[in-house]
Amino acid sequence: MKVILLKDVKGKGYKGAVVDVSDGYAQNFLFPQALGVPATKEALLKMQAQEKRVERELVKVDDQARRAVAELDGTTLTLAVKANDDGTLYAAVSEKDVVKAAQEQGVKLKPKRVVFSAPIKEIGSFLVVAEFPGGYEAEFSIIVEAK
Repeated sequence: MKVILLKDVKGKGYKGAVVDVSDGYAQNFLFPQALGVPATKEALLKMQAQEKRVERELVKVDDQARRAVAELDGTTLTLAVKANDDGTLYAAVSEKDVVKAAQEQGVKLKPKRVVFSAPIKEIGSFLVVAEFPGGYEAEFSIIVEAK
């Protein structure tokens, strides 16, 4: 019996693969555990449509990542935060602070994408990296000033 795998199955194949298995294996193991469906014409067409949809989404995400990198790479963001007379910050600069500063310049960025080489706890200039899907990275500077 031909089956489309809905999840990776050890020894049989990966998600989306059309495999030939015995009727008993399909009906007693794959179907009850929602690991596969019969490979009918309708199911194959549905799978192909889903693959096309996923491909379009990947292209869209890749395009958005490239655009964000082009906007952010090499730029300088300025943050005004509370600090004492020594130049030490009362609270370290967080990813959310960087996202807020980037949004003020019109760049959409998520906090989980921002990577600091070390915690920013004092006034000065620092290099920050933003990682995007597809392996894209934007390197930019942050100038931390006292309020």
